[in-house]
Amino acid sequence: MFTRSLQRQAIRFNSTVAKSAPRALSNAYIGKLESRWTTLPKEDQQTIIEELKSRMELPWQELSPAEKKAAYYISFGEWGPRRPLYAPGEKSQIFWIVTGCFIGSIFMFAGIKMLAKPAPASLGREWQEKSDEYLKSKNANPFSGYSQIQ
Repeated sequence: MFTRSLQRQAIRFNSTVAKSAPRALSNAYIGKLESRWTTLPKEDQQTIIEELKSRMELPWQELSPAEKKAAYYISFGEWGPRRPLYAPGEKSQIFWIVTGCFIGSIFMFAGIKMLAKPAPASLGREWQEKSDEYLKSKNANPFSGYSQIQ
């Protein structure tokens, strides 16, 4: 007898009759939520989230298709951290800007190189070979300086 009353209470507690069902959200309120979600103020976004959360505690058969779409968009839609990094068409724009800057830098380098003065004599091959010979005659070590014989 005691177990039957517990079973009845459990059935009544788990049934939707025991819970006060929140009112259904209107289609005008949550319709086309994807297009206007980012323009809504944060307070309105939070109220829609809370109202949908209370509606989703009911069986899913009782939710309207608009409520299901809104709940799916809020849970998995492209907003907040899931918003795409680049808008459509921005990737190609970035590619062409980077390509243009790269080609421009090549032309700038070539122009500066053509307008520059000739290289100093110390950068020639003969000068470098004579410098190497001189350092060898002085027992120079390029890693620790001159090596002195003691």
